[in-house]
Order: sequence, then C-alpha cells, then structure tokens
Amino acid sequence: MSSTTIDLVRPAGSRYEGLVLLAIALIFAGGVALYVDDSGSGELETIYEWQVSAFNSLTGADQAIYNSLYTVKDEIPYIYDDINYFNAPGEKFRWPNLQDFQDYLLPPFLQDTSWEQNGSLKWSLYEPLPEGEMQGSTMYLGTDGALPGQGSFLLVIGHVHAGFYNSNSIVVWWNEANHAEMPESGFRDSLILQGWREVVAYSGDQEVERIYGE
Repeated sequence: MSSTTIDLVRPAGSRYEGLVLLAIALIFAGGVALYVDDSGSGELETIYEWQVSAFNSLTGADQAIYNSLYTVKDEIPYIYDDINYFNAPGEKFRWPNLQDFQDYLLPPFLQDTSWEQNGSLKWSLYEPLPEGEMQGSTMYLGTDGALPGQGSFLLVIGHVHAGFYNSNSIVVWWNEANHAEMPESGFRDSLILQGWREVVAYSGDQEVERIYGE
C-alpha cells in the first residue's frame, strides 16, 4: 500500500497581503484616534453670570430634576402634536397641561415616588398665547420644593409658527429661591432680572476640563 502525501500550497503573496491588511488596519485605527482627540480638544463655551452649570452647581434633588427635564424636554413637542392631532377645524391648539403629563407618565411632573423623593415640586403651566395665535412662550414652573435648600425650575418653550414651518426653542432655567412666581414672559433678559439662570448642560468630562483645565 502506498502512502499519500498531502502538500499544502499557500497562495502566492499571502505574506505580503497580510502585511498590507495589517498596515491598513493600523492606519484606520490611527485616523480614528486622531479624530476623537481632535473632536475632544475644542474650546469650551464660557459660563456667564446668568448661567449655571448642570454638573458643577446643581446638586441633590435639583440635579435629579434637571436631568429629568433635560431628558423629556424634547418629548413635549411630540405630546403637543399628539393631543392636537384630532382637533376640530377652528379649535385652538394647546400645549400639554399637568394632567396630560400624568397621563403620559412624564417625569419630573409625574407625581410618583421619585417626585416625592425630589421634593414634590408644585408645577404650573403658563401659556400666554392669544386666541388663534401660534407663537409665544409656554412656561412650566416647578417651585416650593419640600427639601432644604431646594431651588425652583422653569421650562420655557419658545414657539414660532410661520406658514408650514414650526420652530421650538426649549430652555431650562433654575432659580436658587425655593419659591418663585410665574414670570410674565419667557424673554431672557426679563428672566435674568428676576433671578433666573439658564442651566448649561456640560458633560462631566467637560466640567472637569473647564474647572481644572485638564
């Protein structure tokens, strides 16, 4: 019986192709690293006296409430569309009220255990839109928290409607006062004069760089 010998024949240039693939992978990885480093090296915006840092200045319940507002603020225009979708012709459009937020289970307005743990803020809605008007500032005020040192919050939705174009500017404001009255308007300068400060949502890494320069 004759034995059979099996010879493995490697493709010509396989070693060269492997080196080429390795080089391409290294170049790609280096490019990604440079992009990430460049993206993270941009200068941070200045926090002005009329602003407050979400990461560095807000603490405890106030920080938790802001985190909830920041998370859900972009959902409110969708709820607006939802509750007005079946409006009859000529029926006035409206922004969600506090009961709508209960129905949609939307924190921090939802009166659940988390709401109680974060001071049970009393929320109210101010919608200063004249009959038939589709632009202005809708404001949600959260004040009179039950926890020591707790401030107040104001969610301002600047709504502009022109033809088929809608634009919403949503800003969160904070006031160190435990009790605050509902402002008459959502204009920035007016709010600043009343003690409100816009909350700037820098990330933790950005705050460390801004404060310590690292």
